[in-house]
Amino acid sequence: MALLSLYTWCLGVIIVYGWDPDAGIIKSYTKMNNVTVTATSGTHPELVIDSDDNVNWVSGYCLPGGYFNRDDINVLKGACANGSCSSGGAAKGDIISATDGNAYTVAHVNKNGVQAAFTLAVPVPQRLQVISVNGIFHGITTLSAYDEQMNEHVLHTFTPVDNYKVKNILDANFTVIKLGMYSASDFSLKEIAALGNEGCTEQVMVDLGEDRRVGTIRTRHWAGNNAASRLVLRTSVDGQTWKDVAELDPGALRPITTNIIPENVRFIALKYTVNLVNYKHIYSYEIDAWDEHGVYGAPVTPIPQSKSFKELLGVNGIWGWGTKQYSDSLTSNVNGPLLYGQVASHARNYHSMTWDINDPDLDPEFQEMANGHGTQAKWWLDWDKEYRAWNNANMSVDISLQFTNKTVPEHLWDTPEASAHHYGAEIAKHFGPSQGNGLVQAVEIGNEPWDYRASFYATVLRGMASGLKSIDKMLTVLPAAFQADDKEDTSNYIGTRVLPDNAVNIDVLNLHTYSFYNDNAGVRRGTYPENKMSMFNNIRPFTRWRDTNTLSKPIWVTEWGWDADGGGEDCRASECVSPKAQALYGIRGLMLLARSNVERATWYFYANTDDCNTLFCRSGLTTSVTTHFQKKAVFYAFQALLQHVGDSKFIGIVQEDDKGFVYSLGSNTKSNVNDNSSNVLQGASHLVAWLPIDIDDMSSHQVIINLPKGYTANGGLRYTGQTGTQSTRSLHSHDFTQSGHSLTLTLTTEPMVVNLVHSQDPGIIG
Repeated sequence: MALLSLYTWCLGVIIVYGWDPDAGIIKSYTKMNNVTVTATSGTHPELVIDSDDNVNWVSGYCLPGGYFNRDDINVLKGACANGSCSSGGAAKGDIISATDGNAYTVAHVNKNGVQAAFTLAVPVPQRLQVISVNGIFHGITTLSAYDEQMNEHVLHTFTPVDNYKVKNILDANFTVIKLGMYSASDFSLKEIAALGNEGCTEQVMVDLGEDRRVGTIRTRHWAGNNAASRLVLRTSVDGQTWKDVAELDPGALRPITTNIIPENVRFIALKYTVNLVNYKHIYSYEIDAWDEHGVYGAPVTPIPQSKSFKELLGVNGIWGWGTKQYSDSLTSNVNGPLLYGQVASHARNYHSMTWDINDPDLDPEFQEMANGHGTQAKWWLDWDKEYRAWNNANMSVDISLQFTNKTVPEHLWDTPEASAHHYGAEIAKHFGPSQGNGLVQAVEIGNEPWDYRASFYATVLRGMASGLKSIDKMLTVLPAAFQADDKEDTSNYIGTRVLPDNAVNIDVLNLHTYSFYNDNAGVRRGTYPENKMSMFNNIRPFTRWRDTNTLSKPIWVTEWGWDADGGGEDCRASECVSPKAQALYGIRGLMLLARSNVERATWYFYANTDDCNTLFCRSGLTTSVTTHFQKKAVFYAFQALLQHVGDSKFIGIVQEDDKGFVYSLGSNTKSNVNDNSSNVLQGASHLVAWLPIDIDDMSSHQVIINLPKGYTANGGLRYTGQTGTQSTRSLHSHDFTQSGHSLTLTLTTEPMVVNLVHSQDPGIIG
């Protein structure tokens, strides 16, 4: 059990026991003690483990002559010293200098009779992709290569204009066993070198210092300007024998996470094949490694839910719900709160602070608003009128007070803590459930105010939270949405913003989660929620942070969802998924949030944004006002799910692995979810099950569930991701069969809900 944070007041100072601002972070193996980095060339390889994605190791260059002194790729280096070279004439100086890797030493080749000759037996005969010569020529000098049949191939002719220059002859295109240089005049070799079968390669290698169980590797790398043709991610136990675990895009610049088969390794390397062009460099910014759970860590330990699915699911909205008129004038269920109230138990409004006050130090004058004179900032505004309509649609109201450094700059706050306290108190006094008019149940102190300095936001949070709670203890108070897994992302890290002295007046923690990952090219994509690389897993570190620092406080996910086209509105962002995926990932995502102990899951957004082609423009449950708020497939999916199991709650996990996710649902949430599947099925009224893979994968898999005595499967639904009446279909015999206590389910990416009946029940459940 995580250490519970304790607070003690002593002479006005809070003493905190057990508070850890970094409790959510799973430390990368590369950031442990005794980790070292080496590279084949270049400068500052240690920067790939410095926790900064913006600084990097940069390699040297192979061509024109940067590889001469590299034993790993110059296949001729040291050949003369090993007796592989000969000269037809008396050499002035040491012939060893021809292949010593140093272009500042010289081997002189003199005429012996009518010819000066130099020959070199290639130590390991192979195809030579580049032969490099740097010499001093007094007449015509030829370079020849000999194949396996000792046929001579003249590759190049040198003249005095080539003196003191590195000349690279590309690709002999056959296995070379010997090289020869011949001239009627004396000549000198400053260096002769060659790149063999592998060509030019660069490698940066991390030594973890000891064997670690590695299942996830994150890299940020770049071979800019078409510098590399190939990049291989490699692992090794001893640094000698390597396993190529993945091919990566060498031109990717954004971070890429790669899942590998978990195994004990000590060495991790990025090996590049560099294009044979002059002055090409490779860049690597960061290498991280974890076990198979990755940066987010192991899944949250589930507990039986206290909230039904109807209570869990909410929606993000705005004033007027896109109609540019007060919601009380929207009396039909084709738009506004009456439409979205069909699937949402609560609605979250982006309540702009600048609609209340022109300056954060001013009074919002809500009493004047109640008397028909608007707020201090907007003479026409009446929040009461708007929020009353939301309540009348059976949606409780959560207001997210919107303020950022862009809209309400730090310099406008003359007395940040006092002004925030006053504004919070006025909100509670007017809207609070016990001291105000009861139209608002929860208040978030900011949405994503990530451009404020951490210390400044912490001050505002402290003042506003205390102001809200000083008036109405029944008001649920949340901080803005932050993350707990990436300390280097200083803009939105919870560890520097939610502190012991401002956490005492908040009731709930706030998280935004979206199912994105970076593909092999570094492009961010929308993905299925169970994907181990998905950002949807950020609930895990967030929960660890909560468990360490504020164990009693629930977690609300106030934004989540997917973008998709539909209803005649296209979706052009790289993160877009299909309408079917949006619908079915929505159901699967809601199930995952329920099993992760989240107490609210508020979908983003109520409707598509009008005339837009960027991320979040097509995340709506419906289309935009332009296309008259048509219900999208995701709306129908949630509506059908809530009609079927809306009053049920997550009980426990029957199975959760690559072969299938199977959860038990019911009204009884007293079961021990960590017991065997029989126990988590006691009291269950339904099973929900699916394959945790991409929606376009047509795979199916059968799982066998052992039902408790007296339980029988009796029909159910499969959710199709279609619109209207086609959003579900009844289960057939090929979907499930039961023999005795053994229930066989055929799982696909389309989630299925199976009704369970107990023999003591008076009738069919569901």
